[in-house]
Amino acid sequence: MHRILIVEDDITQLELLKTTINNKYPDWVVETAYNYTSGKKLLDDSLSHNNPFSLFLLDIQLSGEEGDRGGFFLAKEVRKHSVYFKVPILFLTAISDEGSFALSEFHCYNYITKPYTMGDILQQLEQMLLTGYLENTLELLDTNRILHRVYINDILSVESKSHTLTVYTGTNGSFVTRAYTLEKILSILGSNFIQCHQRTIINKTHIITYDKASRLIHVGNRHLPVGRTFVKELENYW
Repeated sequence: MHRILIVEDDITQLELLKTTINNKYPDWVVETAYNYTSGKKLLDDSLSHNNPFSLFLLDIQLSGEEGDRGGFFLAKEVRKHSVYFKVPILFLTAISDEGSFALSEFHCYNYITKPYTMGDILQQLEQMLLTGYLENTLELLDTNRILHRVYINDILSVESKSHTLTVYTGTNGSFVTRAYTLEKILSILGSNFIQCHQRTIINKTHIITYDKASRLIHVGNRHLPVGRTFVKELENYW
C-alpha cells in the first residue's frame, strides 16, 4: 500500500485526481490539500506520526496567481527531511519552462504540463511502479564503486566497523559501503529499523527470536548481540 499527498489549488481537479487514483489503486491512501499551508500541515503530520508518504503530486502554482511558486516551496520542505530524500515528486504545472528547474533543484521524478489527462497521470504512476520508484529503495555505492539498489524492507541489518557499514540483505547477500554513518542511515531507513547495539541496526520485521538470557537476537541467518543500552527499547517491541 502507498500513501500519496496531492496538493492542487483547483478543487475540481484535486477531487478528480483523488478519484482517478483511488479507482485504479483502491488500496492506496490518497491525502489531499488545496494550498501550501494545508499541504505543509499534512507533511508535518506524516513526520510526527512516523507515517510517511511514498509520493507527492504538487501543483507548482498553488494560489493561481502569476509568480506564485508555492509548490516549489513545499517541495523544498519535503526535501529537508532525510526520510523524503528519495521519495518521488511529480510536479503539475501550467508553465512548460519550469521543468528543468524542477528536475535539477528538487530531483523530482517528472513534471506534467497542464492541461493533462487522467491517463497521463496514471501512465506516470505505472512507470514509477515498473521502475521501482514507489518500492522504497535505497541506492548505495559500495567500496568497489558498484552501485547497489536495495529494497529497504529487504535489509536485515547494518553493522558499523572501521568507518564502513556492512549491509546485510535477505536476497542479495551483503556488501560494504562508506556512503553513510550508522546514525545517518538509521534516520533514512525509517521506523522498522532500530539500534540493538552501538554498532548495529536491525530490521524489526525480520526478527526471528530473541534470547533475553544471552541477549542474542536472531535476524536472518545471524545471531547478533544486544547492547545493555538498547535492551529496554528492544524488549518493549519484542
